[in-house]
Amino acid sequence: MKVAFLGAGLMGEPMAGHLLRAGHQVFVTAHRNRGPVERLVAAGAIEVASPAAAAAASDVALMILPTSREVEAVLFGDKGLAAGMRPGYLTVDMGTCYPADTKKLAERFAAAGGRLIDAPVTGGTEGARNGTLAIMGGGDVTAFEEVTPLLKAFSAHLYHFGALGSGHAAKLVQNMIGFVEVAAVAEGLALSKALGLDSKMFFDMLTNSHSNSPIIQWMVPKIFAGAFEAEARLDIAYKDMSQAVKMGREMTNLPLGIANAATEVFQLGRALGFGDEDSTAVVRGLEKILGEEIRADLGSEKGTGSLG
Repeated sequence: MKVAFLGAGLMGEPMAGHLLRAGHQVFVTAHRNRGPVERLVAAGAIEVASPAAAAAASDVALMILPTSREVEAVLFGDKGLAAGMRPGYLTVDMGTCYPADTKKLAERFAAAGGRLIDAPVTGGTEGARNGTLAIMGGGDVTAFEEVTPLLKAFSAHLYHFGALGSGHAAKLVQNMIGFVEVAAVAEGLALSKALGLDSKMFFDMLTNSHSNSPIIQWMVPKIFAGAFEAEARLDIAYKDMSQAVKMGREMTNLPLGIANAATEVFQLGRALGFGDEDSTAVVRGLEKILGEEIRADLGSEKGTGSLG
């Protein structure tokens, strides 16, 4: 199949690579970081000048972009997908966006002659590299089935949640749960440090307790090593948390007290200048209050992957 792939970043590059290895023809456009595009071209992808050119050359488009703002620009901006697509052209939004925005964009795209469904992914950069992502679909089920062979190239689990936007809703709730735990782990580590507990021993105890979790095993070694290079940026984590609690207010009558409080822990990190670092850098705001860093030598042990 001929596939336009928009958003060849930390997640998108390995996803597009799986499509190439599965025998699909992949069209990519210039990215602000040209490294991923150049590597994909070296692997067999075809670089084109614009999303419009990618749409004209392809059967379907997959997008994995940070927010609805970037999605709108790729769909309707200068030389966007809508300018180059044929009638009935299918586009799949695989980023983490707000459901109401997705519905509005889909209406505009339909008016231009296209089809838009949502199918965000989870599993982080490790899942993208290994081809084991989970995908949460929303929108026309026939369209979802149409792209299922493509999605299976980089995923191990496919879920279709229902109407348009329901995939994005599921992804935001899933991220909310994960990032609440990230904030809780950061606060727990900071509290244990403030109480004078040995950080390495405390981590070892956690991994042998009922509190143990994949997030603890991934997150704490990264903090101990001071490894805050962004895989899932703190700014994006804050965006996802903010959208999740907004969903709670606008689409339900549920109070989300814990999620709202956790969002403010991420805001602390952003306010202190750590927004471009990894989501685990949420602990750095608390370290500023402590007046010391939470570091320990775990030898060969280190966290891998990312949350998202």
